[in-house]
Amino acid sequence: MPGISGIEALPKIRKYLPNVQIIILTVFESEQQIFQALSNGASGYLTKDSSSQKIIIDSIKEVREGGGPMSINIARMVIKSFQKSTQSPLTKRETEILQLVMAGKKRNEIADELFVELVTVKTHIKNIYSKLDVNSRSMAIDIAKKNRFI
Repeated sequence: MPGISGIEALPKIRKYLPNVQIIILTVFESEQQIFQALSNGASGYLTKDSSSQKIIIDSIKEVREGGGPMSINIARMVIKSFQKSTQSPLTKRETEILQLVMAGKKRNEIADELFVELVTVKTHIKNIYSKLDVNSRSMAIDIAKKNRFI
């Protein structure tokens, strides 16, 4: 499409046709593009190597029935992105605290929510930074998300 990508067009289309179901059909399989498309309102995501049967009949039927059609490799990628890594260096409590940090909670709010002292939260955050080799909240969140620790 001239001047705009299909992924960029999704919110504009959804604005004028809120009930329309849009299935992306593309050659691209990058995680970033897939999640951007889904975040922007795509109802499904198929790669062009999908069979004609899958593209033309099965996916349209699936989306009409409330499903979210995806090529097999795309579905695997989406599922994998939601699975936490089993290789996390963080303890269960550190993971819990980092999730609260990610939710925008301040240290004192975290302490109140977890019924612990503020110094305990500070110690956990210091340990998180050390284990992830970072020196800020945003870096800790970025590393933990990228490596699926949270």
